[in-house]
Amino acid sequence: MASQLNLYKFNEIYDNTHFDLLKYVIIECHNINDTQDIIQDTYLELWNILNKKELSDINIKSYLIGIANNKIKKHYTLLQKIKTISLFETNDKDIELIDTLEDDVNINDLIIKEDNWNTIWKYIKDKKNQDIPKVFYLYYKLELSIKEISKEINSSESYIKHLIYRTLKELQDNFGNGGKYNDK
Repeated sequence: MASQLNLYKFNEIYDNTHFDLLKYVIIECHNINDTQDIIQDTYLELWNILNKKELSDINIKSYLIGIANNKIKKHYTLLQKIKTISLFETNDKDIELIDTLEDDVNINDLIIKEDNWNTIWKYIKDKKNQDIPKVFYLYYKLELSIKEISKEINSSESYIKHLIYRTLKELQDNFGNGGKYNDK
């Protein structure tokens, strides 16, 4: 009977916190491919805790974010953090890399349909710059605004727009034939 009560409590907590926890983990992860593992580990730890002791409902979301934060820290090594490349580095002419990118894409000309999402998502999440899949997931799946995303990942709105428009152009070039990948 206690196990059934724990399952009910777990499901209730999951339903009330999953969106916010997913958003937090996506923002904090260095690689979007690690998100599901960290979410799963976080909820598994919650399940184990529920089976050991009673939790108050007052700050359960903060409690879960704390667990997720610890999972993220354990998941990444110092070496992975050092490998991060910034688009705000300057070149030899003292121009930031982000300012050298073109954004001549008309966003209305490209519509990402749900049927194509899985193919496109696999392509996006393997990008070297892991801000790209973060931004796409937050923008297209969680439907956050550009302003909200820039605030969440501590980047300028301009940077977020550049990621979206540049990647949309790339997607149009590679998937413009009905969602099939064009390997040039």
